[in-house]
Amino acid sequence: MTAMKKTIQSFLFISLVSLSCFAQERAVEVKGFGQNRNDAIADGLRSAVGQAMGTVVQAESNMENFVLIKDVVSTRTEGYIKSYDVVGEPIVSNGITEVLIKALVSLSPLKADAVMLSDMVGGIRFLALYDPRKTDPSEVGAIDFGIERINEFLADKKYRYIEKQRFDQLKNEAFRIFKGGDTSEVNYVQKLGLMSDAQFIIYIKDITIRSERNAAGAFNTKVILEAKAYDNCTAEGLGTVVLEGGWQALPDQQAAVKMAVTDAVAKGMDRLLFLFNSYMGRWVNNGMPYELRFYNAGTFRDFRNLRRKLSDDPQFGGNMEPVSVANYTKLNVTFKKKPADLTDKILDYCDEDEFFKPLRMDVELLYGRQISFSPTKQKANLQQQLEVPVIQPTPGSPTTQPVNVPTTQPAPPSKPKTESISLSSSPDQTIRKAAPKKVVKKAPAKSKKK
Repeated sequence: MTAMKKTIQSFLFISLVSLSCFAQERAVEVKGFGQNRNDAIADGLRSAVGQAMGTVVQAESNMENFVLIKDVVSTRTEGYIKSYDVVGEPIVSNGITEVLIKALVSLSPLKADAVMLSDMVGGIRFLALYDPRKTDPSEVGAIDFGIERINEFLADKKYRYIEKQRFDQLKNEAFRIFKGGDTSEVNYVQKLGLMSDAQFIIYIKDITIRSERNAAGAFNTKVILEAKAYDNCTAEGLGTVVLEGGWQALPDQQAAVKMAVTDAVAKGMDRLLFLFNSYMGRWVNNGMPYELRFYNAGTFRDFRNLRRKLSDDPQFGGNMEPVSVANYTKLNVTFKKKPADLTDKILDYCDEDEFFKPLRMDVELLYGRQISFSPTKQKANLQQQLEVPVIQPTPGSPTTQPVNVPTTQPAPPSKPKTESISLSSSPDQTIRKAAPKKVVKKAPAKSKKK
């Protein structure tokens, strides 16, 4: 009886171990598509990882941004695919290769990476925008329609994004504070992204509309949108994707353009989001990139000990090459936890440092992965950090210059006049633009004799 009891216990133990091992893996069958067999297999393996991620997401019911994390993890296959087989021969149709794959996916590393990314990407927001100063007014309507379709695509994917109405408000505010000569694409993108609290930017740089009437009287129309991807927290361009749809034919030309825009967004957005997701996928190994700015806090020499401490800390990475001008220093680093955790680490190291301890460093700006520090007793000018000049100062008050580092030389007070200019074909959509100043020379005052 005792021997039989031990046998049953052993059988149950082996069964539980087998079930536990089985629970750490999932077999999936997926299709992959690509320009050739290797591309199709790579696509199929990413799909297999994405499908297995569903199991992890269901287990982690409190995980935020389910779809975004799933898409980010799905850009990676190394460490997740235990084995796979290509079933049958590839099928080639219209230049596209299709393969059927059976894969065994390991769930343990998937779960670990998903939890790590959940901490990192909790507050990620997207902003789709364009610059009306560099856009033909006749094309504004089509681009606006395209941005609405992009936002719909993001909403369907359950990504967080900034509504177009909010962008329109910020756009008008931005043009009131931009100086007439500030036409830099990067400055424009950074400022609107920061004002909207968006970390990732989809910048519609150009649109091409081809439309011609066919023999039946309909308008054959095709639209191509050139979209650039930006990480706004580090001012890094991630790449450009061309959103191109097929030819659309409708009797009404405007309706044909809208249909062509919709088709271009539908066919190109997955490739555009892949830029962002593969970029975030690298955070799993390297940590999330941060830009650290230190204002009024010493020179290159004063930062040597702090850089050594960051280099010795295994949670930090990156090249840590500083940019140092006067009392301004910038460091680019990577970190494998939340921004608040990084901020605490930096402040702790500063409090331990012989040079920084008397300064009592504190956070001046925390915007996503861009963090600015300054001494408690000598706060940096926040508007200078954001590179945003003061709007219409009162007489006698100083203004700031739009520069990257703090300046102690205030600009002379001025109050620019404004004039309205049209932004689109709609007559009631206008912005305010600073009018050129008139220089008036005054005659020297006559001295009085005593």
